[in-house]
Amino acid sequence: MAFTKRTLLWVLVAVIGLGIVGIIAVAGFGMYFVSQHVQTAKSSSTDAFRAFDEVRAKFKEDQPVFDLDNFERPRQLRRVSELPTSQIKTDSMWILAWDPDDQRLAKVSMPYWVLRLGRQKVDISTGGFEFQKLDLDVKDLQRVGPILLFDYRSTSGERVIVWTQ
Repeated sequence: MAFTKRTLLWVLVAVIGLGIVGIIAVAGFGMYFVSQHVQTAKSSSTDAFRAFDEVRAKFKEDQPVFDLDNFERPRQLRRVSELPTSQIKTDSMWILAWDPDDQRLAKVSMPYWVLRLGRQKVDISTGGFEFQKLDLDVKDLQRVGPILLFDYRSTSGERVIVWTQ
């Protein structure tokens, strides 16, 4: 069975059309995902501090798993893999960040299924705050339940708090 030039042309047009529809679908899903999981807004410092206090109150006096040293390198204070198993299972990592220069408060939700795509170790970055070199396993994060990972305040006023829920 021999294909004519016209048949091959239609097959080529169909493949290109499906490719374009696929790209549009991926872009649409990306925009939807970001709109559902990333919230940023102008905020006064009072409102930002209140938002941080509300998150911090959930963990009372719990020490974060990580701290930053004087050179802003993460230092592990507790190992997540050694923490006891919780009855409460978590499904996402949350990041709340305050930029006093722009007066912007950002809240990001990272579902574990996103963190698992291609890797079992957490490999994300938000702004200049990187998690690439941390020894965090998504399975351990789910196992230990809600936990405070970071509570960072810079000398210039930025603040980032990271937790699971």
